Amino acid sequence: MKNYPNIDKSAFCKGEYVGYCEGKVYRITKTNSSYGTWAAHNRDNYNDFVFAFGLESMSHKLQQKGATA
Repeated sequence: MKNYPNIDKSAFCKGEYVGYCEGKVYRITKTNSSYGTWAAHNRDNYNDFVFAFGLESMSHKLQQKGATA
């Protein structure tokens, strides 16, 4: 895995990642959604989703989400 500034491998769940944005923690999992291959949901607010087709794209989307918040 490439190093992304706001995404780390999960120490507890194999194949999952942890994303960070504006003090929020996102759980990143693989999905079969038409919106993207990866889905991130906020740990504290399950309705706060981010979808992307790759981890690099997910990293950029989380950075943009933090910049607009």
